[in-house]
Amino acid sequence: MKNLWNETDETNYIGKYHHHTDTEKEVLRQAYATVLLGGDGGLTMHGGGNTSIKIDIDADGVRKRALYVKATGTPLDLFEPGYFVVMDLDGLVGLKARGGIDDAEMASEFKRRRLVQTDRLPSIESLMHAFIPAKIVDHSHPEALLKIANRVGGAELLAECFGGDLAVIPYARMGCDLASAVSSASQHNTGCKGVVIVHHGLVVWGDGAREVYDLTIEIVNKAETFLASMPLKPIARGAEVSVEESEENYQRVAPLIKEALGVDGVSLIHLNAPDVMELINSPDAGIVREPPLTPDYPMLRRILPLWLDVDLRGGIDEMSSYIKAAVGKFVKEYGDYLKEHGVSNQPAADLLPKAIVHPRIGAVCVGTDEASARATADFTRQAFSIRRSIFESGGVYRCLAEEYLFDMQYRGYQRGKR
Repeated sequence: MKNLWNETDETNYIGKYHHHTDTEKEVLRQAYATVLLGGDGGLTMHGGGNTSIKIDIDADGVRKRALYVKATGTPLDLFEPGYFVVMDLDGLVGLKARGGIDDAEMASEFKRRRLVQTDRLPSIESLMHAFIPAKIVDHSHPEALLKIANRVGGAELLAECFGGDLAVIPYARMGCDLASAVSSASQHNTGCKGVVIVHHGLVVWGDGAREVYDLTIEIVNKAETFLASMPLKPIARGAEVSVEESEENYQRVAPLIKEALGVDGVSLIHLNAPDVMELINSPDAGIVREPPLTPDYPMLRRILPLWLDVDLRGGIDEMSSYIKAAVGKFVKEYGDYLKEHGVSNQPAADLLPKAIVHPRIGAVCVGTDEASARATADFTRQAFSIRRSIFESGGVYRCLAEEYLFDMQYRGYQRGKR
């Protein structure tokens, strides 16, 4: 992974927002680092990941320790300094002694601890940033680390790759649980540079924005080198479908998919790159039907794709009936799944499949507009890549536990990320 830090770009970014105080320069430098973390889809995508900086500020005539933390759902690649939410650090750290708090209480505390008024909601992981004493904290979802971690024996492989440089912890529910787990791991692993949360991502810290950004890139490159050293067992080859054939099939079926979805203005993005077609036509394609990798996936891509086996040689009416029936079945089963968890009366668009796969078409990614369809496409492409890497390196993919998948789809605090 390329290190994107550029001193000229940094100067220009700071100059765009700087109002002549050294303190602001520190915040702006971390804002610039945030943009860089969002500039590579191998680190973060579509509102995922977050960053923070701790500094002293004057608030109502009183000197206070402040936590500047990224607002939830804000795309890192478009980050501006105003997207930081500023809160009373000592007040947040004081919550650690209280133990577990629910989302409503956490949101109330975040609102009460604001030092600069804003309508933006701070990241659900703000307590994690507060509980780590370092000045700078960066949290990302590196694809290379997920390729190592999200498998049976992943924690052991991470230990082999990084030794004592990184602590490794199992997935923890975001909010107070995650904050406590990361804080404990950092304290009990003296000298570690960061923490890997299995099925989630990487947290690193330090004293300067560039130092911590550089550390993230260093860790990712070490993970990539480790993956490259693992023996490779390519997926079994199945039917060969050319890009041209898949495109022709897509053009024929796309109107039928839109009609079956039944939502005005729906957008579709077609994934049919050679690696995608190889994977979904492989006898090993079952790996793409497993539940998701990280908490962001079910929010933006549903738990599972809709797999179509319709005969593309049939007539339009026959294909249309098949696709409508398949979508209807998906919607009913997903609606039943939600009712079992106490969620009902969802808008129609919230029940539709987000990724529709056919071996001779590719993956059709669905969104309520073009931007959301592209987000679905990016997550789908990454999911295919990670699962294929795990399989080809001899691993057995391990998905996130179902209890957490539902939690992240319909947890009130996170709904704003959609």
